[in-house]
Amino acid sequence: MKAAKLVNRGKLALLEEDPPSINSSDEVLLRMVEVGICGSDLHYFRLGAIGHQIVKYPFTIGHEGLAIVQEIGQKVMTLKPGDKVVFNPAISCLQCDQCFAGRPHTCRYLKFLGCPGELEGCLKELIVMPAQNCFPVKEDIWPLAVLVEPLAIALYAAQMAGEIKNKKVAIFGCGPIGLCSLFHCYLAGASLIIAIDKVEARLEAARRLGAHWVDNPELKKEVNEIWAAQFDLAFDCCGDQQALNQAVSILKPGGKLIIIGIPEIDQISFDPHLLRRKEITIYNVRRQNNFFLQAIEFLQKNKEALKSLITHHFPLTDIQKAFDLASNYEDGAIKVTIKI
Repeated sequence: MKAAKLVNRGKLALLEEDPPSINSSDEVLLRMVEVGICGSDLHYFRLGAIGHQIVKYPFTIGHEGLAIVQEIGQKVMTLKPGDKVVFNPAISCLQCDQCFAGRPHTCRYLKFLGCPGELEGCLKELIVMPAQNCFPVKEDIWPLAVLVEPLAIALYAAQMAGEIKNKKVAIFGCGPIGLCSLFHCYLAGASLIIAIDKVEARLEAARRLGAHWVDNPELKKEVNEIWAAQFDLAFDCCGDQQALNQAVSILKPGGKLIIIGIPEIDQISFDPHLLRRKEITIYNVRRQNNFFLQAIEFLQKNKEALKSLITHHFPLTDIQKAFDLASNYEDGAIKVTIKI
């Protein structure tokens, strides 16, 4: 079968490998249909690593996927061949202290698709997954359901933020997760939403989804001066040091900073005196925590508003072109997907 693999930094190739097979009675064989390119995939593409997770070439990335069930294990009762599904790419052990505490996303033995040292990703024709990680989706959100995984992260982050109604919210980074976070805050009744991004097409999407004010920090330097100490919540969805500094600056005393984005550097910093004087609370978001069903429901209710987030589709044969475009934020790209 064909698999798209990183063969060097910034370089992908289609290679042949043996197809997988079911090895456990609770597994399913999935035929991949479409895969979304995530920001973490772009980190591996550009840098060959995220922190200590270093790619050993060749390696298949990708974890946001749509698939059709091809075969089921003997004990699988919830799925059947032909079902259209999305899947949680994080495979938890369900036996450790974290899993028992309702935190399978921080499982001590977690294996994640497309993560070096853990599991090969899903940019290939066939994969095997535990049935419990697979969620059937209705025809009316197919293939829009490729947004479910990033949407689940946004909804989990919003829960961590707490009450949103009548709050002032800032969104730093208007990629798919940032825009999903923004739209959720708009529907939840935020009194003011501002959005910051360097790509004009993403700022225009933010306007459509409910932002009251947008800014490109490469063109204007007004964020700190205009909004200093006014906001209740700031969502960092880009992992940029400048954005984190701005977020702390515009948060009011007692404000909350929710960090979703992954920095391309190994360390970030904060002014400890400013954090202390304003008593800022910082939350770190680790993927999503059992929010797939909520994300599917949210997408079904809001599919018309969210469908514009998917801006580009490429065939698997154009995998290099797709990643080059997504990595360089060209042609108004928001969510770029690969048809397998």
